[in-house]
Amino acid sequence: MASATSFPANLHIRPATESDIPSLTANFYTSFGHAPFMAYLFPKSPYFDKWWNEVFALGLQNPTDRTFVATDSNAGDKVVAFSRWMVPQADGNLERKWPEVGGEAWTDMEVAEAFFGGMGGHHEKIMVKRPHYFLELLGTDKAYQRQGIAGALIRWGTDQADKEGLETYLDASEEGREYYIRRHDFVLKGEIPIPRRPDSYGEFQCVSVLRQPKKSEGNGHVR
Repeated sequence: MASATSFPANLHIRPATESDIPSLTANFYTSFGHAPFMAYLFPKSPYFDKWWNEVFALGLQNPTDRTFVATDSNAGDKVVAFSRWMVPQADGNLERKWPEVGGEAWTDMEVAEAFFGGMGGHHEKIMVKRPHYFLELLGTDKAYQRQGIAGALIRWGTDQADKEGLETYLDASEEGREYYIRRHDFVLKGEIPIPRRPDSYGEFQCVSVLRQPKKSEGNGHVR
């Protein structure tokens, strides 16, 4: 069995740059475009291409954020996965900058408000103002999933959190929560209800999960 930290040698992780923004947006769709809820909320269009470009640009401009990409050297250094971490802040990582949510392109504001508002509300309720590491975005091209790259992107933040003795927080889909719980020691802290849409995605639920720092043996301090 491969070790917990291994992934194929042709995959490489590095900090993202502004030149990666179009690839980050493209990778969002190769990661989530097959998911009925994401396709419903963020349909592929010039508007949402621009919106996601702005999402990633804001993250690169924000000094509190750390955006990483994984690239495949066997495919011309194609971006195949990404993560965006927010490092601990005195306000508990509650102040975020996102592009405007609203306008004609957003065809279901009830769902959009439940999604964004629910995540923001749970984050504030659960973490209050405790400094913590926040995994805000994580995506892996469907063709590259189950190769260990997502785990490596997650461990960047959880390793930092362990060293500093801090919690790690994120929101996940119902489908993804067991991965975080089983593989990365998160625990379920809350469920974010999303309105049902029987004629499109049916049902979708977000969950909030939290991880406590792990202590190393011998010195009682965190890794």
